[in-house]
Amino acid sequence: MVRPTRPIPRVNINRSLGWNLDRQGMEITQRIYDGPDCYPWMEVRAWWPVKTIQGKYVWGRKIYKQRFWVVWGTGFHMEPHVEYAELFDILNYDKILNSSNGS
Repeated sequence: MVRPTRPIPRVNINRSLGWNLDRQGMEITQRIYDGPDCYPWMEVRAWWPVKTIQGKYVWGRKIYKQRFWVVWGTGFHMEPHVEYAELFDILNYDKILNSSNGS
């Protein structure tokens, strides 16, 4: 019998499938920006702490938010996803996205 190299986490029934896939280490393979219910970067106010694409938590100030669809794994599951960013993060978005994918 072959044992897994890391323990398999239990599925949290109260959370979405995408949250459970992210917890198990599955990567986002595709981002769809022109699908239904998607919108580009828009200015909002962060009343509660939100995590930006740089990994920082910000609140109580003006930030930007976008919504798009993500595809997990080999395309069997899609889910809406929201990203928050500050203005300089948006200007360097391509660099940040490529560095987070390991490229």
